[in-house]
Amino acid sequence: MNLESVVLQGRYEIIEKIGSGGMSNVFRSKDLKLGRLVAIKVLKDEFCSDASFVERFKREAQAAAGLLGENIVNIYDVVDEGRYHFIVMELVDGITLKEYIKIKGKLDITEGVSIAIQVAKALKIAHAQHIVHRDIKPQNILITDDSKIKVADFGIARAVSEQTVNANAIGSVHYISPEQARGGRCDARSDIYSLGITMYEMFAGRVPFTGDSTVAIALAHLEQSIIPPSVYNNRITPNLERIILKCTKKDPANRYQNITSVLDELENVLLNPEEPYEVSGATKVIKAKDTAILNQVEPIDDMEYEEDTGSVNDDYENNEQDDDDYDEEDEKMDKILSIVGVIIAVIIVILLVFFVGRFTGVFGGKKTDISQSTLDSTQTIMPEVTGLSEKMADKKLSDNNLQMQVKSSEYSDTVEKGNVISQEPKAGEAVSKYSKVSVVISLGSDTFDISKLNLSGKTKEAAEALLKENGFSVDSKEENSDTVEKGMVMSYSPIKPKKGERVTLTVSSGKKITKVVVPNITNMNEADAKALLESSGLVPGKKAEQNSQNVAAGIIVGQSVEAGSSIDSGSAIDYAVSTGVSESSESASESSQQPSTEQASTKATVAPSTAAASYRYVASIDTNYSLQDVIGPSSGLTSVKVMIRLKQTVNGSDVYSTLMDARTVTGDTILPVRFRTIVGANGVDQGQVEIVNVDSGEVLKSYTVEFFKVE
Repeated sequence: MNLESVVLQGRYEIIEKIGSGGMSNVFRSKDLKLGRLVAIKVLKDEFCSDASFVERFKREAQAAAGLLGENIVNIYDVVDEGRYHFIVMELVDGITLKEYIKIKGKLDITEGVSIAIQVAKALKIAHAQHIVHRDIKPQNILITDDSKIKVADFGIARAVSEQTVNANAIGSVHYISPEQARGGRCDARSDIYSLGITMYEMFAGRVPFTGDSTVAIALAHLEQSIIPPSVYNNRITPNLERIILKCTKKDPANRYQNITSVLDELENVLLNPEEPYEVSGATKVIKAKDTAILNQVEPIDDMEYEEDTGSVNDDYENNEQDDDDYDEEDEKMDKILSIVGVIIAVIIVILLVFFVGRFTGVFGGKKTDISQSTLDSTQTIMPEVTGLSEKMADKKLSDNNLQMQVKSSEYSDTVEKGNVISQEPKAGEAVSKYSKVSVVISLGSDTFDISKLNLSGKTKEAAEALLKENGFSVDSKEENSDTVEKGMVMSYSPIKPKKGERVTLTVSSGKKITKVVVPNITNMNEADAKALLESSGLVPGKKAEQNSQNVAAGIIVGQSVEAGSSIDSGSAIDYAVSTGVSESSESASESSQQPSTEQASTKATVAPSTAAASYRYVASIDTNYSLQDVIGPSSGLTSVKVMIRLKQTVNGSDVYSTLMDARTVTGDTILPVRFRTIVGANGVDQGQVEIVNVDSGEVLKSYTVEFFKVE
């Protein structure tokens, strides 16, 4: 639903969308007729198709439009325009109580009670006109820029609830009353329950019931006992906690029976935070207005409920009798009561003097929360501005006839940039009007999460440029890596450095290079030569073919790197393989000697370092090796992976060739070691045939073999 720049009714110009809920979208708009900004709540299309719902929505909105109060978001108009159905209401600039709780964590007692009082005043006006809100929650309670409380969405919840089958609960599940959760009837006491949950969250910093689903949370409201909020905040006074717990009784009959009672007790807590409102076993003085409230039956909406049948008079027996009925004992009792009354009066006077003295500082000690009524015309109560934006804090202090002075700015990991970290004097203190209030403003966190720059995988140069652009100095170091390409960033430290701090990049230097000795592969068949190269950490390179009168076809006659040389592991070794004697060479051999080395090598694509020889060095071995010490009870193994290789020392370096590829031996403990012809390195007359445990690298057995020169 895109209504931006649309003019509804030729009067309301839509400026921008500012919110969205389950049933409507909210737009900032301008009333062109009156020249004021308003908020317009437009029903979503899926609700507009139901004519009966639209009618109920209009009816409830029109009823709510009659609610006027400084703590109520006022409804100005209810309008139809074609397929659009909308409510024009007061535009409130500020934040929700939910957002404010997120900022503060746990509210100050005085501040939280003041908010609750303003919400209760809004509910009192609504309940007097038989309107139940049904969805009291911090999200529907707004805090204006001038720190006033506004309750939104009166009457709307009822229209939604009637839309559902069997009057199912529609309030937000964390704040829903038990009777709403079970789909029962809803009255003013349901709002009182939700207000109690809201107060719980303000002071405890959390809601009392949580769960994995809405059903689980709803069941908790029905079945689970509420944990006293003082468990989460030990600053909550017993009197305030008693009010919250009474508001949230599961049985409506056990809660406050009207919002006026809640309001009276909250106001008493604000004025006398430490003084119990109800004292067990003592006589409570009840004002006339209280008596009227307690005796009042408050019909709410079309769903009536029974009030408590007891009245104030139930607590006092009417013992008036004729004068003739008094006897001597009664006269004595009257005297005693008179004396007790005088004593009580004296005690009350002493207590009043004490509390007045405490408030004014006469008796010293810690000052308690102060009421405006206790101050003279030159004083005011310091409001709470910590956590507010600098602009909101300045306005709130100005509204209370105070001047804000920014003392300093500091970094903070907990307070958002631009908000107040601390104030002096503290909230709740009595101060002179127009005095200065020193505040410390947050610069935000002085750390920066550089993971947001996505440095990993970038080149060193690109990563350094990004870090320097964000105000950091850079160091770098290199480490080998088998997975990260050379020159790319592998990691960085620290992850969340402070502004201007030095960041160290770890850059890949590629795979670790080790040196290996080149084996002699001349006079070997191609398969054995490749195996020897790979076991030595080298790679078989390009293959060339070369005629030879002295070396049989398929035998290597030369290699690109001289045997015994030290080179990087993973390097490629090119080689030349004999193709035997060519036809031209055979015919030429009848009349001449064998071709020169120079002639023979003209067809090779590599230049072998060693000339082809006309002989080989060979050996043989025929034996068996028992693996009983490796496989069996003594070792705890049932199998072992082994290979057999030849080890020779060539030009001072150990070279290896594979005689038997790695295989797993299971059960049979006898390993045959039988090789009829073992071709060794040219000119080397000795070597070792080794049986190797592939998994551990251990040489299990070594046999020395002698090599013989054969033509």
